[in-house]
Amino acid sequence: MATPIYLFTGFLDSGKTSLIMDTLNDPQFMENKPRTLILCLEQGETEYTEQFLNDHNAFIEFLDSSLQLTPDRMKELDTIYHPDQIFIEFNGSEKVPDEFMKDLPDFMPLVEILSTVDATTFESYIQNMRGILFEQLRYSDVVIVNRCTPKMSATMMRGNIKAINPRAQIYYEGSFGEPVEFEAGTLPFDLKADVIDISDDDYGLWYMDAMDDPDKYDGREMILRGKYAEKMPPKYKQSFVLGRRAMVCCEQDTSLCGITVTGVRIKELTFGEWVRVQGKMKVMDGPQGQKYLVMYADHIWKYEGPENEYVTFS
Repeated sequence: MATPIYLFTGFLDSGKTSLIMDTLNDPQFMENKPRTLILCLEQGETEYTEQFLNDHNAFIEFLDSSLQLTPDRMKELDTIYHPDQIFIEFNGSEKVPDEFMKDLPDFMPLVEILSTVDATTFESYIQNMRGILFEQLRYSDVVIVNRCTPKMSATMMRGNIKAINPRAQIYYEGSFGEPVEFEAGTLPFDLKADVIDISDDDYGLWYMDAMDDPDKYDGREMILRGKYAEKMPPKYKQSFVLGRRAMVCCEQDTSLCGITVTGVRIKELTFGEWVRVQGKMKVMDGPQGQKYLVMYADHIWKYEGPENEYVTFS
């Protein structure tokens, strides 16, 4: 019988222990009170009390390093505790090792990676420790941003997280897990305008929102600015990929935030040049059922481009 593993990552005191305790308190998730083994690689301010563990049919093992999470050790722990599920509270200063996810015993599938982020320190971390934050979030299925306040910028936080990990689901919470409503909303441009003009500074925020909810822009007239970033196959004689690059963890590691533009004279464009395009957006269906946007261009102009060519999310 399979023993699912849930991996919790995040910096020290970002809320990992609280998230695990909230999960154990969830009656839907914990139906039939499964035996839960918690492997704790880091101890913060919040602690698991003996009473809490007893009440939730949970057991805990403290480990010094992820190097101890070997296949043999995992099998040994399974023999000792016979858990129905395993929660691993990872050390916030350690990189999640690729070997760990590849070498788990066959009966221990890694079901989900959940990461906690402290909103009060996020901007400082993304500016000064982006590489470390990258290691915390790059594999995450779910990112919970806690300790948010209404005056914070959700767009800045979401944009930077999505640049690191586009597939992550993001949830925002106030103190003590309360819901939060941001005063500035989540988007800095006017969605009600007849022509939605996306500035250089807002391109990254628009792109992430369009990937999350392409239907929002279906049929809308828009102006986008970016590079002739990728060539299309020869059969697409009137199409190219407009886009800008976002730093994932450093200038040597970037990802393209791009969108297909069609209805242009490719021969009149130079690969790598900056252009401003106006046109109507259309939602298309991908081969695996995913949706994506294509711009049908009405006008295209060349321009010098922004001072900083990398996408920003603030």
